[in-house]
Amino acid sequence: NRIGSRLAPISNWATSLPFVDTIAERAFGIARERDLPTFERRSFTEWFDQREGALPPERSDHHVVLMADPYTNYTETSVPKAAVRVLEAAGVHVTVLPALTSSGRAAYSQGFIDVARTNAQENIDRLEPLLREGYDLVCVEPSDAVMFQSDYKDLLDAEVVERLASATYGVCEYLDEYDLVDDIKWSPSETPLTYHGHCHQKAIRKDHHAVGVLRRAGFTVDPLDSGCCGMAGSFGYEAEHYSMSSAIADILFEQVDESSGQQVTAPGASCRT
Repeated sequence: NRIGSRLAPISNWATSLPFVDTIAERAFGIARERDLPTFERRSFTEWFDQREGALPPERSDHHVVLMADPYTNYTETSVPKAAVRVLEAAGVHVTVLPALTSSGRAAYSQGFIDVARTNAQENIDRLEPLLREGYDLVCVEPSDAVMFQSDYKDLLDAEVVERLASATYGVCEYLDEYDLVDDIKWSPSETPLTYHGHCHQKAIRKDHHAVGVLRRAGFTVDPLDSGCCGMAGSFGYEAEHYSMSSAIADILFEQVDESSGQQVTAPGASCRT
């Protein structure tokens, strides 16, 4: 992701060439039917470091570290930027740690437990001083939030792991838990939303926060009683799983077609693809 961002827009042009999908499938097992991600030349962390008008810590009762995962940092920078704007509109002081770019979720999901454990320990070492100062951790990507809230407990055994788990939130979860929704001047769209929740959040019963926040903000929301979107991180990109991924997605598409919303909303980058 970092290399793709540094080389953008050339990297985006290169991955769109007609023969690249065949090479990707033969060399890396990426299904040729899938579109490869595109990259932003300016990462979110670069934007954050150079921005002006940030809410200073002394003017806020709430302080958070916002984690931008590799996907949103380099390919969907509008998402973490929106998170910053919403949190600051609620009076939250936001800081970003450039070194905090991966929760270890990708390695963990592929069975590379030692890599994920090392990643987890490095992140805890970076975050512990800020936790002691009263900072919370807010994640843009739901799977990262659940990694800190739940899976780190399986990787490491330390008191700080429990403290980090209880201090970690998704964006909407944070707004809901601290009752900050009414502190924001919302300009809700009149377009009804169809909401597809993230599997990891559903697994630990934290998926309701987003629907509640959107409704309190004035949106009309039709939450789907849906299962997996079919992508499941890298699963749906793998050629050997493409047909199964598509079959799972078809179930979701039928639910979307039957819903009352006109715009589909999903918190997970994997789901949005």
